[in-house]
Amino acid sequence: MHIKPFLLSAFLAGAVGVSAQVTVELDAARPGPQVSPMLYGIFYEDINHAADGGLYAELVCNRSFEDNADEPEHWRAKGNAVLRLTSKGLLNRVQGHALQVTFGGDGDGFYNEGYWGIPSVQGRTYKLSFWAKGRLKGKLKAYLGCGCGKRQFAEAEFEGKQFSGKWTRYEATMTSSVNHAKAYLWFAATGKGVMDFDMVSLFPPTFNNRANGMRPDLATMLVDLQPKFFRFPGGCFVEGQDSPDNAFRWDRTIGPVEERVGHMNVNWGYRTSDGLGFHEYLQLAEDLGAKPLYVVNVGIWHGGFTPVDSLQPWIDETLNALEYANGPVTSKYGAMRARNGHPEPFNIEYLEIGNENNQPNASQQSDNYYRRFQLFKEAVLARYPKMHLIGNVAAWGTDTPTWDSKEQVELLDEHYYRTPRWFAEKFHHYDGYDRQGLGIYVGEYAVTQGFGKVGNVNAALGEAVFMMGMENNADVVKMASYAPIFANINETRWRPDMIQFDAGRSFGTPSYYVQKLMARNVGTRILKTVQHNPYETKADEVKMKPATCQVGVATWQTQSSFRDASLTTTANVPGKQVDRVDVSGSWAEQDGVLRQTSYADGAIRLNPNRFTSDEYTYRVKARKDDGREGFIVVFNYVDEDNYSWLNIGGWGNGQHGIEQVVDGGKMQIAAVDGHVETGRWYDVELHVKGDSITARLDGRQILAAKLKPNDFAGFFSSATYDEASGDYIVKLVNTNRQATTARINLRNHASKHARVIRLAGEKGTSENTIDEPMRVVPVEQVLSADSEGVTLDVPANSLNIVRLK
Repeated sequence: MHIKPFLLSAFLAGAVGVSAQVTVELDAARPGPQVSPMLYGIFYEDINHAADGGLYAELVCNRSFEDNADEPEHWRAKGNAVLRLTSKGLLNRVQGHALQVTFGGDGDGFYNEGYWGIPSVQGRTYKLSFWAKGRLKGKLKAYLGCGCGKRQFAEAEFEGKQFSGKWTRYEATMTSSVNHAKAYLWFAATGKGVMDFDMVSLFPPTFNNRANGMRPDLATMLVDLQPKFFRFPGGCFVEGQDSPDNAFRWDRTIGPVEERVGHMNVNWGYRTSDGLGFHEYLQLAEDLGAKPLYVVNVGIWHGGFTPVDSLQPWIDETLNALEYANGPVTSKYGAMRARNGHPEPFNIEYLEIGNENNQPNASQQSDNYYRRFQLFKEAVLARYPKMHLIGNVAAWGTDTPTWDSKEQVELLDEHYYRTPRWFAEKFHHYDGYDRQGLGIYVGEYAVTQGFGKVGNVNAALGEAVFMMGMENNADVVKMASYAPIFANINETRWRPDMIQFDAGRSFGTPSYYVQKLMARNVGTRILKTVQHNPYETKADEVKMKPATCQVGVATWQTQSSFRDASLTTTANVPGKQVDRVDVSGSWAEQDGVLRQTSYADGAIRLNPNRFTSDEYTYRVKARKDDGREGFIVVFNYVDEDNYSWLNIGGWGNGQHGIEQVVDGGKMQIAAVDGHVETGRWYDVELHVKGDSITARLDGRQILAAKLKPNDFAGFFSSATYDEASGDYIVKLVNTNRQATTARINLRNHASKHARVIRLAGEKGTSENTIDEPMRVVPVEQVLSADSEGVTLDVPANSLNIVRLK
C-alpha cells in the first residue's frame, strides 16, 4: 500500500441544488453481460494494529517479551517485585528473552496493560496460559483487576509447589464478575521466589470458538460484508522494510505460538507476534466463506531486493506455502497442515505475484518486475496449472496503469487512493477498457483525501459511485476490495479505515456500510440504464473564491530555515495584523533567519498580515537543514481546516506538489518529480491569481495548476438483475446537498413489490465515532410500486438501493 498524498486547500461556492425529478429507464427484456461472481472481497493488512490489538483476539501485549530488547515493554512491577529481561535458559530457540521476576514477599508481582486496556466483561470466561520455571514459596494469583490492582474481577491461583526448574505450560480459566473497560492482567505472589515467565497469554471467547482465534465482533463485521475472497497478508506488510527478515515469511508463522519468532512490522511501526499467521489467515477465509487470495513476495522489500538470478529461494517459499494450503496430507507441507488441525486442503485458487512492485521507477520496489513475474508464473503453473494469477501494474502516480509486457497474465491489480470528486468523476473509468483484454482486480481503493477525521459520507458516496461504475463494467472488472479495513483508534498510522475499534468497542464508517450494501446487492446480470436529468452541473457554476487569508512557511518531518520573505499584492498594501503566527512546530528567529527545529508533521509558521487580494506573489528563501523531506510555502491560509501549500521536496524528498484542504478535506492538485539538497538555499516564488497557481524554484517554473473545488455534485444510477431472487436492483447516488425525487421506469416487467435500502447523512461531512457509532447507518423502507416501476424520494448525500420484485 502506497503512503501519503498529504494535505490541503481553497475556498468554494455552494453546490448546485437539485429539486426536480430524475428519471431512470431500464429494460428487463435486455439483460447485459454477467456480473463477475468474485466482484467484491476484502483486503487485509496488519496496519494500525489490525492483528495484535485488533482482529487477533490475544489480550496480552508483548506476551513473549520480545517487543523491546532493553526492557519488558507493557509490563510493570507490583509492590517490591523486580523485573528484568533474561536471555539465559530460554523456552526454545526462537525466543530471545524471558521475564525474570524476583518476588520479595506477599503482594509482590507484575501486570500487563494489554492493548490500551483489557475489557473485563461480566460473565465472560477467559483462558489464561503461560510458560514458567523457577521456585516460589506460597501461591501465585493471576487476576483481572482495575488499574490500581486492588479490585479483582476474575482470578485463578497456582500453588508454588507446581513450579519447578523446568519450563512448563500452565493453564486456567477465570470468569469476570464486573464490567470494566480498561482492566489489567495482574500476577501476585504470597511469598518469596524467583521465576522466569514466557508466552503469557489471555484469550476471551473467539469467533467460531477457534483456538488462537479472532475477536468475535470484528470477525462478525467481516462476515457481514459477505466477501467473495479474502486477500492477505497485505499490502506493504508482504514486502517488509530494510531487511527480508521484516517481510512476511509464511513458514515462520505456523505451528505452536511459542515457536513463532514474530517479526518487526517496520512498515507500520510496531512488532507483530505472528499469532495471526498463515494457517489462521486460511482458516479465517474458510470461516468467512471467502476464497483465499495470497499475495507473495517476489524478492523485494522496501529498501532492497534479491537479484533476479537468485530468486529460487523465494519461489520455493511460495511453492511450499501453496503445498501447505493445497497439498495432500501425504506431502511434506500438507502433513504439516494436518498436524496443525486441518487435514482437508484450504484450496488457494488466487495468487498475486508481488505487491505494488511494477512502478515505472525501478527503485520504487520495482526491480525487473516482469522477469520476476515470469519466473514465479512458470514455477507456479507447472505445479498448479489452474491457479488464477494476478500481476502488478503501477499503483500510484497514474490514473491509467498499463501492463507493458508480452507475458500473459489473467488479472491486473489496480490501486486508487484519491478524493471523493475523483471517484465520482471516474464513474465511466472502465467503459473504454478492451472487452477482450486483461481482467481487472481493483485490489486497493479508498477516498484518502477529503474523508474528514475517520471517514465521512462524502468519501463513502464517492466510493459508491466508483463501485457502480465497476459493476457496469463487470465483464472487465472481475474483483475489487476496499483498503484498508482496520484501525485501532489508539494508534492509527493510516487513515481512513472502514472498521474502527478500541479494546472493547467497534464501529463501521459510512464506507463500511457502502461496502456491505454493495456486496449484498450485486446482482448477476448488468442492466443498462438511461438517466434523464432535468438539470446540469456546469463546471463554471462551482468556482474558487479568493478569501481573506495569510501566507507562511512550513515543514514536514524536517528541520528547515527561511529568510527574506516578501509578499506583494495587487493593491501592494499590507493587510490587518493578527497575533497568531506559530500554528505548530518549534520556531525561532535569529539574525534574520527563521528556523524550525522539530521533526513534526505539518509544522506551520504564518506571516502576521491577513489580507484580501485576488492576486499576489509570495517570495522566500528556504533551506533544508535535516530530515526526510524539504520545505513548504503556505498560502490561502484561512484556518486549520482551510488552506493550501506548495510542498518542495515532499513525499520522502521525491516530489514537488501543490495540495489543498477545504473544510478539513485534503486533496493533491499537482505534482512533479523533484528533490532538494540539504544545506542549500533555494529561491521560492509562488504566484496566486484567483484559482491559478504558478510556482518557481530558483527562477524556473516547476508547477502551474488550478485549485479545485472539493465538491462532486451529481446524480448517478446503475442497475443489475439478480437471477437467484428475481429482483431488479437499481442503485441511485445523490451527492448533492439537496434532496430530489427519482422515477424508475422498468420496461417489460410489472413489479408488485419494491423496497429501498438507504444510507444517508445529514451532511456530506457526517461521520460515525466510537462514542456515536450509529449516526450514519443503513435504513430500509417499503415502496409503493406500480405496473411500470416506482417513484421515491432521494435524500441529499445518499446511496439508495432499490429492489424491485
